Amino acid sequence: MKKLALALAAVALVGGTVACGDKSDGGSTTTTAPEVQPISTTPEGGDAVPATFPTVQGLPLTEPPVLQSENGVLEVTFDVKEGEYEVGGVKVKGMSFTGSFMGPTLLLTPGDTLKINLINNLSQPTNLHEHGFHVSPIGISDNVLRVMQPSSDSPILVETPKDLAAGTYWYHAHLHGLTEAQVMAGLFGTIVVNGLSERLPADLQTGLKEHLVALHDYQLDKDNAIVTKNIDSNAPTTRMVNGMVNPVLTSQPGQTQLLRLGNFSADIWYRLEMGGTKFSVLAEDANPVGKVVQRKTLLLPPGKRYDVLVTWPEEGSYKLRTLTFNQGPEGDVYGEQVLMTVNVAGEPVVTPTQPTTMGAMPDLGAAEVAERRTVVFSEDNKAGKFFINGEQFNGKTMYTPKLGTVEEWTIKNVTGEDHPFHIHVNDYQVMSVNGQPYSAVSLQDIVRLPAKGEVVIRQRFADYTGKFVFHCHILAHEDNGMMAIVDVTEDGRPDPSDATSTTMAPMEGM
Repeated sequence: MKKLALALAAVALVGGTVACGDKSDGGSTTTTAPEVQPISTTPEGGDAVPATFPTVQGLPLTEPPVLQSENGVLEVTFDVKEGEYEVGGVKVKGMSFTGSFMGPTLLLTPGDTLKINLINNLSQPTNLHEHGFHVSPIGISDNVLRVMQPSSDSPILVETPKDLAAGTYWYHAHLHGLTEAQVMAGLFGTIVVNGLSERLPADLQTGLKEHLVALHDYQLDKDNAIVTKNIDSNAPTTRMVNGMVNPVLTSQPGQTQLLRLGNFSADIWYRLEMGGTKFSVLAEDANPVGKVVQRKTLLLPPGKRYDVLVTWPEEGSYKLRTLTFNQGPEGDVYGEQVLMTVNVAGEPVVTPTQPTTMGAMPDLGAAEVAERRTVVFSEDNKAGKFFINGEQFNGKTMYTPKLGTVEEWTIKNVTGEDHPFHIHVNDYQVMSVNGQPYSAVSLQDIVRLPAKGEVVIRQRFADYTGKFVFHCHILAHEDNGMMAIVDVTEDGRPDPSDATSTTMAPMEGM
């Protein structure tokens, strides 16, 4: 224990943590993590990877516990509180749902009911969002305009539709003004909806191994607590998979495995590569693809998920890396980093039949468009203010779509950095990027808005009325204003009560 304490104290000496606020110098610089020696590593993991605090590296990949629905119901209690948990092989101070790093994986079947009893033992309010779910946004369902106060007990009841798309979703804290800090501190977890592997060829389903690859990063302060104030997304950070640094996965030559890739970081981006192999994309943002495509690299903005098949053809050590990514002239630049090692050895196996489709894609290309809107993302980066259509989030409704109609939105990014656009409840089809037609293979709920560019999307406001939000999924930008409300109504007219009210009750950060 004495050696561990000395190793942790060394972080301050090497400048492992930087918390100097959002970069606002109008230019990009590449940041690399300082050289902090790991507490330990293993031959299976290979060379140690850079980190900003001493870590235990190269251990076998482990995953969060899985809670599965029974008889159509999954009931769970989240005791949200501050405390210590293990991450990267050491104890850190953060926030948790169930006392450990990230929440448990919630395993559901379409049509299930999810019941969460959220007990808020934090000293601050919070909220919970089921990211990607096509469910009701009002009442005690997926309602992010609801404030769960300290010392409160808040029931959540989510009725999922029987046609809820199979794939990987996630849940996370989502109270305006505190979202970045609480997600950074550990208030997030994965939801898996059954039905994806059942669409695969029969011989591939047999014995198919599935693994969660949850991407997240941390910066620690001198007290070994996760930094939650003045977070600098461009500062050196420690990138992890399932709370581990460079964990090790094993496979046989020719074997295919299903990886559920998710960027559950608060702010940073990942550009993934698995050396010597390709990703076969089965689902994007929990939307099964109409055409299975192979990709050498995958870009994951904050909030993005891909369900992929990977086949390792020969013996050897393969590295899952995030490659250098430039977010734009006014954004961040992220350096290359090894995230996970895959050691392939043993008796070769016959590679099973690979899929070409996961089912028909809901195509909105020929849909009648009821409304066309222009949405503008802008910012005053030096002042730390972010806007949609010139407004910071104020709780007022921006748009009132009519239930059942399709709208086309042209989303313009007039800033010098990329932003990930996300909307709750209804996924969308990307129609074009910077004026060029886009061949979508699925719907999605996160799309990259290029710096000084534009993206055109179409979305159907189906099944549910009520207020929900769209926003930038860089959570620092969302918390500082880059979020707005839509209110879906039966007739497309504003709720009369909105005309007599001012704004919603103030949230933290408003």
